[in-house]
Amino acid sequence: MKGTARLLMVLAALYPLSLSAQGIADIVSRLKNLECFSADARFSVSLPQSDTDVVYELAMAGSATPSDSYSPCSYLVDWNLHTPSGEVTGFSAYFDGNHYRYRDNRLQEYHLAWDSIPFMPRGNSLGVQASAQFADLFPQYIAGEIERMQADDRYTLKLVTGKTFNGVKAITLESVMEVNGVTVLEKDFIFDASSLLPLRIDTESNPGSITEQSVLVSYTYPGSLKCEPLSEEKLVARYPEVFEKYRESNFRIENLASTPMPTFALPTADGARYTHHRGESFQAPAVIAILDASTPFNADLISAVRSAVASLPYQAEVLWVFTSTNPDAVQAIVPQPAVGEKVLLNGRSLARDCGAASLPVIIMTDSDGVVKNVNLGFNNDLENIVLQTMALVS
Repeated sequence: MKGTARLLMVLAALYPLSLSAQGIADIVSRLKNLECFSADARFSVSLPQSDTDVVYELAMAGSATPSDSYSPCSYLVDWNLHTPSGEVTGFSAYFDGNHYRYRDNRLQEYHLAWDSIPFMPRGNSLGVQASAQFADLFPQYIAGEIERMQADDRYTLKLVTGKTFNGVKAITLESVMEVNGVTVLEKDFIFDASSLLPLRIDTESNPGSITEQSVLVSYTYPGSLKCEPLSEEKLVARYPEVFEKYRESNFRIENLASTPMPTFALPTADGARYTHHRGESFQAPAVIAILDASTPFNADLISAVRSAVASLPYQAEVLWVFTSTNPDAVQAIVPQPAVGEKVLLNGRSLARDCGAASLPVIIMTDSDGVVKNVNLGFNNDLENIVLQTMALVS
């Protein structure tokens, strides 16, 4: 035992970073298991060729997801960028195998249930959920980055304690990456010594060269933590205009079957108002057609739906929901509603809440208001699709 103790003392003297490594392990563990994270951050990029920094302001919220093999956390980050031509805004979000990213009037979305390939690691990419702008600033992703540095012999890591940052006791993890004897990256992580929350990240890429770039991230923790579970419904409510105008995917409406029809309250063409609350029943099984008044085949679509409904053994409720707010344009398409029909205007919000990225769509429900089938677009088999679906519901 004495020999073993002496050997351990010698090893400790020869390899003083063992204590540092233990400290790094503590930081990684804390970051990985942070159940709730909410912060504001300032992300600044400096280039030697420019006198003006590129500065993003971020609002971040996330929660650890240890059982999710695709992402160590769910997250939502809002960002804005001040430019000479005005403010640019966007967001990224991930939860339960669903990823959304919005910028430049384009909303992209990815869903594991639809296509798992974009979520898979390939080469240096960890998947769309991890490559989203600013996702790597969340604690769980920082922990993963530190672990990859530890496993890469091109990196040298050093833990510095006993310092303060903005009046707070802090710990700094210094990392240097060398390739063929040349320093290509210097990155310092500064953590609160007590909570181990990130306070600042300084990154110098290609230091001293013409391609040098500096990135500085400063975190602040302004108030109470907000870690409510994320869902598409919450994102739609938070960014209604984005989902209404810039959605490019029909994923949600294609998966609307077996769920209650969303709530909507829309004006009718005759000046009244039609309201339906999620979970409520309709007067009868319903066919809800969401239409763009400018589509040339509306007359054929309406004729096909009417023929199908007329063949049913009961009187179905039919709602012609137009996204237009112009009653004259709508009246030209449906001049006289048939028995059981109602014509609704200003239906963009309903199209958005149903997840319809393109129109027309035909939604068929039972009398309990549960969606039984959805048809996208117009095709020559529409009459049979409506008849076969509605003949089996009550």
